[in-house]
Amino acid sequence: MDKREVIQVLATIESVYPQFKISDETVLMWLKVSKEMDYKLVMEKLSAHIASNRFPPVLAEIAAFRETDNPFLQQIKRWEQEGSERIERDQLFARRKPTPDWLPPSIRK
Repeated sequence: MDKREVIQVLATIESVYPQFKISDETVLMWLKVSKEMDYKLVMEKLSAHIASNRFPPVLAEIAAFRETDNPFLQQIKRWEQEGSERIERDQLFARRKPTPDWLPPSIRK
């Protein structure tokens, strides 16, 4: 979040919770900690907090970060898709992998 958004969040908290007072230290700390946070997500969490709590939130209660791309999760999804396609293809053509020689003859049939 940028400076304007942090101030908007703090102003919202102060307007709903009169006992919450904004000091210079509060603003500086929130600015430092909230650089990576997503404003829209923070405001959604703040709205939910306001609806269910009579005390102002601490930063950890409304912190919300943008999702980062994780190539590993995308790779797993791709593997799952390829695996399901391979299983369907093998079932369609009735192909089976050869039974390993190390299995007992009663199972290799």
